[in-house]
Parts: sequence; C-alpha cells; structure tokens
Amino acid sequence: MAEGADGEAGAGEMTRRSVEMLLRQTRAGAGISVLLGGIFGLILVPAAGWTLFLCWYGPFLVVMLARQPYFDRVVARDGPTEFTLLRVAILAAFSGWLAAVTLPLFSRYLGVAHVGVLTILLVGWVALAVGVLAVQPRVYAVYVTVCMLTIFLGWIGQAEGLEMLTIGVGMVLGGFMLVQLARVIHGQVRDAVVAGEQNARLVGQLRDALARQQEAQRARSRFLGAASHDLRQPVQALLFLSDIFRKSTDSARRDAMAQQIMRTGESIDNMFRHLVDFAQIDAGTMKVALQPVDLNRLVHGAISGFAEKCAAKGLRFRVDPQVGGTVIADPVLLERVLRNFLDNACKYSLHGEIVLRVRQVAGDLEVCVQDEGVGMDEEDLAQVWNAFHRGRSAGLAEAEGIGLGLAICRHMADLMRAGLELTSAPGQGTRAAIRLPVPQGVAAAARVPVPGLALVLAGRLVAVLENDKLARLALESWLQEAGAQVAAGSGLPQLRAALAAAGRAPDFILADYRLNEGDGAEAIRSLRAEHGEIPALIISGEPDLDERSLGVPFLQKPVTPDKLLEQLRRSLPAPDGVRLAD
Repeated sequence: MAEGADGEAGAGEMTRRSVEMLLRQTRAGAGISVLLGGIFGLILVPAAGWTLFLCWYGPFLVVMLARQPYFDRVVARDGPTEFTLLRVAILAAFSGWLAAVTLPLFSRYLGVAHVGVLTILLVGWVALAVGVLAVQPRVYAVYVTVCMLTIFLGWIGQAEGLEMLTIGVGMVLGGFMLVQLARVIHGQVRDAVVAGEQNARLVGQLRDALARQQEAQRARSRFLGAASHDLRQPVQALLFLSDIFRKSTDSARRDAMAQQIMRTGESIDNMFRHLVDFAQIDAGTMKVALQPVDLNRLVHGAISGFAEKCAAKGLRFRVDPQVGGTVIADPVLLERVLRNFLDNACKYSLHGEIVLRVRQVAGDLEVCVQDEGVGMDEEDLAQVWNAFHRGRSAGLAEAEGIGLGLAICRHMADLMRAGLELTSAPGQGTRAAIRLPVPQGVAAAARVPVPGLALVLAGRLVAVLENDKLARLALESWLQEAGAQVAAGSGLPQLRAALAAAGRAPDFILADYRLNEGDGAEAIRSLRAEHGEIPALIISGEPDLDERSLGVPFLQKPVTPDKLLEQLRRSLPAPDGVRLAD
C-alpha cells in the first residue's frame, strides 16, 4: 500500500517536473524562433521575395509567440497532469514542424547550395527540439520522423538517385540517434526525480530524527527538572525531622518523629525506584522474564508491611483472595506493579478501607486494588498513564511523588502482555487492576489463606559483609533489634575474625556485591566452602545483578526492612519450638 502510494507520488513528481521543463524550454524557443526566421529570411527573401516569405514567417511568428500564453493557461487550469503534458508536447511539436515546411515550400526557388544550408539549419532546429520534447520521447520520435520526411521532400528536384538515397539514409540514421538521445535525456530526468525524492525522504527522515532527538532532549530536561524538584521536597522534610528528633527529649515526640522519618525515607525510596525504572524504560533496557508465578505467594510478598502502613494512617486494609493459582508473569515486575497500586491507594486515601482482591475473569486471574480515596475526574483519567502527570487528586490528598508510577506500571504490564485497567470517580475512590493469563491446562485454585510474616531471629547468627560503614552499622543494629546475633566485617578477613570470635558457623549470610576486594558472590562461595551450604542473600545497588548469574538470591538497594524480613523468612526454616503466625 505504501509502495503504491510512493509510486503514485513519484509519477506525479515526474509529470510536474516534465511540465515545468517543457514550459521553460518553449519560452526560450520563442526567442530562437525570431532569430531562426531572420536567418531564413537572408536566404529566402532574395530567392522568393518578401511576399512569399511573409506568408510563411507571419503565421510562424504568431504561432510561436502565442503558444506560450496558451500553454500557461492550460497548465494553470488543468494542472500538471499527464494529459496536459501530452497536449502541450503535441502543440509544441506542431509549431516546431512549421519551420521544416520552409524547405519543400521554397526549394524550387533555391539552388542546391541554399537548400543544403537550409537543410543544415533545419536539422539543427530538429536536434535542438530534443531539449524541449525529450520529456515525451514518443512525441519527439513522431516529430523527428515528420520533420525529416518534410526536409527530404524539399530535396525532390534538387537531387536524384544515389544522392537522394544518401540523404534519406543520413536522415534516418540522424533521426534514430536523436530519438535515442531523447530517451537518454528522459531517463536522466526520471533518475533525477527519483534521486530528488530519495534525497527529500532522507532529509525528511533526518528532520524527523532531529525532532525526536530534540524532543528526547527536552524530555530529559523535564525529567531532570521534575526529579530534582520532587526529590528535594522529602529531603528537605528529612533534614527538619532529623533535627527535631535530635533535639527532642520527649520520648513520645521522638517516636512520632521517627515514624515520620521512616515514611519520608520510604517516599524517597519510591521516588528513586521510579526514576531508575523510568530511566530504564527511556533507554529501552528494561527486560522481562515471563514464567509461571505462584500468585498467592507473590501477593503475600507484595503486601508485606502494608497493613501496618495503613494502620499508621488510620486506614483499614483487607485481602480478599477469592481464588489462587499460577499465572504467567515476570515476578519482579508484577510485584512492583502491585506495590505501586497499594502505595497509590494509601497515598490517595484519607479514610476508609483498601481491599486487594484476586478473582477469576474469563479464564484469567485478576488482581485489583480498590480504595475509598479522593478519586479522579475524567480529565485526569485521560492523562493518568502519562509520565510526570500529577492531577488535581494529588493536591487534594497532599500525596508525594513525581507522577511516574502508573506510567511505569503501564510499560511493565505491556512487557508482560498483561491487561491493565483503571477506573475512578471523584470522592468515590479508585480501582486499579492487572489481568494475567493462566498457563494452559492449569485451572485457578480454591482460596488459599495468605500466611503471616512473623519470623523469630532469636539465636540466629547472621554474617554481614558490607564495606560501607554506615550501611553496615545500620544493618547490624537492625538485625540485633530483631533478635539475631551478628558477625560483621568490611571484608572477608574481618568477617572471618568475627565468626571465629562467635565460635560457630553463621545461619545466614548477608553480603554487598561490590567489596574493596573481590565481590559478594565470591565471598559467599568461600564461606560456604568453609561452613557448608548456608542460606545467603546479596544486597547491592548494582543495576544489572540479574545479568551476572550470581547463583544467589539478591535484592537491589535501597531495601525496606519489611522486604528484607520477608526474604529472611523465606530463606530460613522456622527454629525449633517456633511457629509461623497465620
């Protein structure tokens, strides 16, 4: 279809250029006609007199001068069409043939020498017409044939026998060469048109590429501007909250400030994750690994710590898994989509209940998050998937963020080939849902209770390998608060010394990937060679851990305490006498 359109456009451009070329040449031909008539007069007037000469020259001159205005009117009225081109070419050929008429008309008044001179002039005139009629090679071939035959008739009575044969053969050969020249010129015009169109397309593509590049540059500028502005807000709040916490002696006030600091840190974490995701989307490096996923287990991980978050804001949270089962998805991307749905529901709800529901829809499984928040109007709904869009509901709920969450969810859902749906109404809340395919031959399972998150670390020895001092001390303190014993070090020698002091093998290994010497995966392999197959986890800020084939589970920094706790619960068996809560 596109090729046909390009062909029609190319034919139209060829016709337009041919008409322009023909008109340009016929304008120049008017002046040449006046000059040619004067030259002919020098030969014809002495031999045949002024009367006969003017009988030819007058009409010839009128036709030559009048044809151009007529051509212009035809083109202006009908446009540069194929029919217009053919009509103008035929009329131009006819007017040119009037010059050749002079030879049979005046030859009986001329001697052989004058007939020869007139023949040379006329053949030159016919050859010159190739510049006018080459745009229509067939018309020019007819023109050459008629003109050569007319000139040949002028030699009757001037030559006989072999001379006439020689003249005839010469005219045939000359006419053939002129027709071939016309075809060559026509081909060159066609090639020029094709080259011009290719150049025009190339210029258009370059302009489009430049426009896209400029738009991408403007988008990056907007991206950096929005990111720098919105990241400064929670950082500003964190500075003041930290100062209040440091100066306060009231334990209740310090607890309240600590909770606000925690929420502010989570807000910065969410913004940072969104910016990283958006940068991957912009660079086209976000990847998907579709596989069977236990939806119950994934939902359980996604809601880790969310009930407490809602309770701190005075909201109710409920999980309604009507069905369970396996879906085809990328577990990392799907969990991030669900966490984004939950975070949005919490941010945009001032009161009421948030419900996460899993149900079966036409053979697929749908996970939806329904809230009773401020909701959105139709105008905001129309732009909700656009990056950096924050509608009026963000102001009503005073919700932090940079307007990237749903745009990222849309891209992740597209990568997983999952359906995404968002419905909302002002003051009535929002419902966000993702619909996932079930593997063929696998039916949805009955409702399965979501297990609790309780995990007892008492008596566990956790080995921590982290070369950043602040991060190591914070993680060590958190694990000790959770009831674990900790052996920590900035490198493998220091950690071995701490384990030797503890006098036993670790129950779990937490390691950063980038160390001062070697990496976390090598350190884990070394410790396992010494102490056996100990459960381990890498925590790192490296962006491409999934491409390194570590052979060890990993989490990407920053990691929330709830996320780390959930990973520890999955990796560590329950201690003797300890029961995991439902």
